[in-house]
Amino acid sequence: MKIYFACPTGKRRDNILKEYGYEFGACLTRDTFNHITARTMHWFFDNGAFSDWQNKRPFNAQKFIDQMWRIESEIRFGKPISNDLDFSSMERGEPKKYKLVCPEFVVCPDLPARGNESLEFSRKWIDYLEDTFPYYDYFLAVQNEMSFELVEDDLKNNRFSGLFVGGTKEWKYKEASIWVELAHKYGIPCHIGGIGNRKSILWAKSIGADSVDSGVAMIHPKHLAEILNIKDDMFWNVA
Repeated sequence: MKIYFACPTGKRRDNILKEYGYEFGACLTRDTFNHITARTMHWFFDNGAFSDWQNKRPFNAQKFIDQMWRIESEIRFGKPISNDLDFSSMERGEPKKYKLVCPEFVVCPDLPARGNESLEFSRKWIDYLEDTFPYYDYFLAVQNEMSFELVEDDLKNNRFSGLFVGGTKEWKYKEASIWVELAHKYGIPCHIGGIGNRKSILWAKSIGADSVDSGVAMIHPKHLAEILNIKDDMFWNVA
């Protein structure tokens, strides 16, 4: 199971890379995007919907799209976006030529804790994203009260490349295992968002999650130390 840290930067990031290489990754968001981290670590791109929800504001779609274009520009051209770049005519080069490491996946825009309304929202977005930015793997964020059957229909039709368990903390701990099982039924990964400390990460591994992200590790040195050494934990290899 892979663990991503929430936007590691500076010496902390450099020390993790030096000691562990690509064992750990980074979660970069629309609001906390660090270009050095994206060039040096494996990472995924979160859409920022959770932050908007926490702050009781609508999803800032324009901010998300603007950041997607910046990412695309640095991957294709190795420089910031500008009016003189022709996105329509230039194909991507070989990965070794990229100056920005491609995200391992992008979380499709969602509406936290809003069930099937969020699913319909994400379905509209995936059509646009696959037309506009076709090179990425997009994960569907599953939410409180979202229909299992409707999500399964989308997976049958290969509409998403993975699942991202979002929603409220209480719902997540109660329901995550069924979403992990569903993802694996269709041969795709399942990520659990906002899993911060040692105990939570061990729980996520025990139910078969493929990856998680931790924010508290970048705030509390104790949690960072526990997570960096989690593979030495006696419970890590418990089935």
